[in-house]
Amino acid sequence: MSEEHKPRVLFLAKVYPYPPAVAGDAVYSRGVIEAMSHIARMTVLCADSASEHQQPPEIIWHVVDPPRAGRAGSVLSRWPLIAWKGATRSYHTALDQLLKDSWDIILLDNLGTAHALPKVMRYRDAHPGMRLVYVSHEYEYPMRRAKYDSYAMNWPKRLMAIRDLQKVRNSEERLLRHCDIVTVINTNDIEPFRLVAPGRKYLPIPPGYDGPIVYQRKITEETPRRVLILGGRRSEQKRQILLEWMVAAYDRLTAAGIEMVIAGDMDETLSQQLRKDYPEATVLGFVDALDALFASARMGVIADTLGGGFKLRLLTQVFQRLPIIGLRGAISGLPTDRSAGYLDAPDLPMLVNLVCDTMDDLDRLNSLHNRAFADCAAAFSWQARAEDFAAAVSENPKRVLQ
Repeated sequence: MSEEHKPRVLFLAKVYPYPPAVAGDAVYSRGVIEAMSHIARMTVLCADSASEHQQPPEIIWHVVDPPRAGRAGSVLSRWPLIAWKGATRSYHTALDQLLKDSWDIILLDNLGTAHALPKVMRYRDAHPGMRLVYVSHEYEYPMRRAKYDSYAMNWPKRLMAIRDLQKVRNSEERLLRHCDIVTVINTNDIEPFRLVAPGRKYLPIPPGYDGPIVYQRKITEETPRRVLILGGRRSEQKRQILLEWMVAAYDRLTAAGIEMVIAGDMDETLSQQLRKDYPEATVLGFVDALDALFASARMGVIADTLGGGFKLRLLTQVFQRLPIIGLRGAISGLPTDRSAGYLDAPDLPMLVNLVCDTMDDLDRLNSLHNRAFADCAAAFSWQARAEDFAAAVSENPKRVLQ
């Protein structure tokens, strides 16, 4: 497609999606933006993430002031905390200027951009034919309800959480009802979304994978009896998930001679707490390249007791052939069968048992990573995602809209 015939697309993101923004939502946003840049003339508006701004040259970036800090100021806002943080004066000044231009498609990425919905709806009213797309990352309301319910809070904080949860629900439902197309990472979200907004078009956009690929691997007796616990731990929810796993697993795994390695971005306070309370565990913090670490372990554990949706670290484990063992419900969206491509357990004590029982079953471990790789190899192409999106917005959706 020639450059002049490519649609003009405005992508409204939360933050500049390059390191140090390394959470799953930033990684997914970056993948969508870069994939779409091959089929559209892309302009992105986002808040600063303290990155060095090494952006792809074919994308026009408008990077404004960082998101707001804290949370108390969101109480009087109409927006939930995640959107209030990004609803800054500089973001809306830039948005107002960009909406003076001509766009074929505007995308609202993540619930965090819900604050821009009223303005882009007015823009659509004034420009018939422009398509408005909500890029969902998960079904936010039930996920945040479970997260807030799990926190120990005093009554003032609990009341703030209840109020924020209602604003999450209202904002998410507005996005679902007022956007022309809603993209989903996990097709499991389509049914509950359709209960809220039955008239919308839903487009599955599972994440692509463009990281390192290990085409062959054999776990042997020489492979260390090691499990990896991966993922950033900056949020309260993710810290809690890790600490619950350590309470459940550390003594049992240590007694069984199984080493645990914890890798992922975390603050120094958490790092020191882990080293003090669990001296036999190895705490690495953020690791830029995981290849050697994956090759030195027998399995990766997904112990998320909170939060659902598709976890991007699953793809890294699949394509670098690290067998996946986790909690039931925490592994979702992979086109491979449980018990064949991964193993799961219903609760943390049983997950610990499963890790211990499987650690020395080398045939099982090799079968797991081989099956997961074979089933997923052709399913996670960013190019295919971009082609599906182009077909959907051109009103030639074929089989991509549901």
